Amino acid sequence: MRKAISLKVSLWIEGEDEPAHDFAKSTIKAVKEVIQAGSQTHPELKIKIKRIIEHNDDEQEEE
Repeated sequence: MRKAISLKVSLWIEGEDEPAHDFAKSTIKAVKEVIQAGSQTHPELKIKIKRIIEHNDDEQEEE
């Protein structure tokens, strides 16, 4: 039986970067690479990244 699900994932990422560098752009690229690398351990799942955007929220959500 074929199944599908849409998941919403919220990540808080910290790291060192140059002051003038676009941290969001490089971090989004890194997250895509991490997801793609991790998906190789589960080849039975087809994972498609639909959207990754920067979320500007002063308060961190904790779940």
